[in-house]
Amino acid sequence: MSALTDRLMSRPVWLRLAGRARRTGRDWLDSEGPRWTFVVKTLIAAFLALWIAFCLGFDSPRSAMMTVFIVALPSSGMALEKGVYRLLGTLVGCVAALGFVGMFPQQAMLLFISLAIWAGLCTAGSALMRNARSYGFVLAGYTACMIALPALSRPLDVFDLAVSRATEISLGILCSAFVNDVLFPRHQSEELVQKLRGLYLSFATLCSESMQHLLPEAELERRHLDFATDVAALESQRAASVFEAGDIRIRSRQLHAFSLAAMAALTTFHTLHQLMERLRRAGGSTIPQLMQPLFNEFNTAMLIGDGLARTAAEAEHTRLRFNALFRSMPGLIEATRRRHAPALDEAQMLDLETALELLQRLGAEFRSLVSIYASLPANLARIEADAAALPPAYSQTTPPGIVLAAGLRNGLALLILASAWYALNWPSAAGAVMIATIFCGLASSSPEPHRIIHSTTLGFTLATPFAFFCAFFMLNRVEGFDMLVLSMLPFLAAGAYLSTWPLYAGVGVGFNLMFAQMVAPENLMRFNAISFINDSMAQIIGLLIAGLMFALILPEHRQGSRRHIREALWHEASLACITVSPHLRHLFENRIRDLLNQLGMIRIFDEATRAIVNEAMVLLELGHAVISLRRATAAHADTPPEVRQGIEALARYFRQPQARTRQAAIAAAGAAMDRCQVVAATNLLADLHLIRTCLLDTTFDPDTRPKENDNAA
Repeated sequence: MSALTDRLMSRPVWLRLAGRARRTGRDWLDSEGPRWTFVVKTLIAAFLALWIAFCLGFDSPRSAMMTVFIVALPSSGMALEKGVYRLLGTLVGCVAALGFVGMFPQQAMLLFISLAIWAGLCTAGSALMRNARSYGFVLAGYTACMIALPALSRPLDVFDLAVSRATEISLGILCSAFVNDVLFPRHQSEELVQKLRGLYLSFATLCSESMQHLLPEAELERRHLDFATDVAALESQRAASVFEAGDIRIRSRQLHAFSLAAMAALTTFHTLHQLMERLRRAGGSTIPQLMQPLFNEFNTAMLIGDGLARTAAEAEHTRLRFNALFRSMPGLIEATRRRHAPALDEAQMLDLETALELLQRLGAEFRSLVSIYASLPANLARIEADAAALPPAYSQTTPPGIVLAAGLRNGLALLILASAWYALNWPSAAGAVMIATIFCGLASSSPEPHRIIHSTTLGFTLATPFAFFCAFFMLNRVEGFDMLVLSMLPFLAAGAYLSTWPLYAGVGVGFNLMFAQMVAPENLMRFNAISFINDSMAQIIGLLIAGLMFALILPEHRQGSRRHIREALWHEASLACITVSPHLRHLFENRIRDLLNQLGMIRIFDEATRAIVNEAMVLLELGHAVISLRRATAAHADTPPEVRQGIEALARYFRQPQARTRQAAIAAAGAAMDRCQVVAATNLLADLHLIRTCLLDTTFDPDTRPKENDNAA
């Protein structure tokens, strides 16, 4: 060791310094490199859009530049996806504006009312979707206002305003897409691979640790919430990958199949885990001990050496091990049944049969999940054939109360502010109306609208003095596009760099938008300090009014509201009892997971959140058992009527979660079990037993849950 140290120290000083510089450079590239790459690409696209707008003589070149800042995202797929929906929303908004101005030319109140209704409907659509398409709804709402309000005093110019708006937006989107694909492209496939690997590893770790009793109950619930969030993120990124060329877009259905398999396996795992926990809490049951050897076999099959598979190549080894386990599983189950059946009474035997059936189902679903993961590099023709009959893709929905509140809030904000602007006759107040409408729409899809508005207000406020300095002390002294770029570059670079930090992203985006808006680069520059002060004040006042709207108009009706999520969970469970669909299991799973994803958006994991997560998972168990029973009753005409009566009693409990309806559902499930044993309908016993066990669980009691406190969020 000392000889090596002496040899290293004997190297020339300049070589040691060069090695240290290389290491420092690599560290910088790994940490700060991606941020500055994003900054450079964003600025090149912004100034390219501005230069083309100057050359083509657009009325408002800054709109093309601002579009680049709005659609700027790290990956080219997400940027292009947002740009496409922004363009579609703009076109729809332009058409709406032409229609409203054509119907109500120079009739202010009728125009305001129609725009308020339109903006409210678009905002409601945005709150309902909660994905990239929701941005298109927001754009359709406020684009109509941006075109129709200025046309109030000059309606004949509305068509020119619409054409200008559409062309400027299109230019900004095209420049952003071109630069993202040509200069240091960062494709969605890279993030998707990491997300996919993390999702598989987190689920395998969850199963392994739980089967070895290494996972506390609170941690299990938190991981379920994280899993719902990860699945939603994977599906969102998969949707964005469609806008990219290459292999990952073609494999979109394969990724969809992975998400379906992961959600199904997680539900079965949780059902089995909860059954074991209920038996342990009840005491006196030996079933958890009898199942442990089978759990050990399952856990051993997941392991490669001392760890879990991380890559698709390693998952191939896990797949082979699970194939062997799957072949031997019937023999292991039968041996367990023969060995322990004589010592168990009827109730314990039913517990054992239910646990064995769930373990067999979990083994099949986990085997399917591993097979899909291992087949990622496989032949695409076979993958498309295997995925041809997949259920519909993951879709996001929002509780109706939150959707209606979002639309009402934005519609009222627009109507009140537009009427005040018209009455006050303050020209700059139109900017306040626009900003309030925009951010009432954008923040409606967030569980923390006050944070978005606060960070953007801070960015607007910080940008105002810098924009004033740049406009009145720099740009009025220079000539030419190159000097314009050099004057604006340091300020816009600072804003773009701030936007790469999650904590300050809103500040950075707000800074650049306000800076570009107030500097207002045009072919014929105008320097009017009074107009600058009035417009900047109006922009900031509009943001403050948007925040005030969220505080005054139905403040508890926002994304992530625990009360609304809980009500929606019980409603979805009731729909599982009556809905007719060939993909009912998938649709039900999708909706419950999406509601859990909304719950995870508030990032508060307290006792009230834990209680809702626990309710959601038990409702998921009950829903799947009901769906299985409904399929069995539909397939067999001679099913005992007590089974259908049990399903109806459970549906009444889901609609009215009270002690009375709960006891009625327990009694109906018990009666159905007794009848099935008499007529030897053993194929229904496991689901009925699972339903009755869930209902008897004292931890699943809606009357004793902690109260939701949405104000804490």
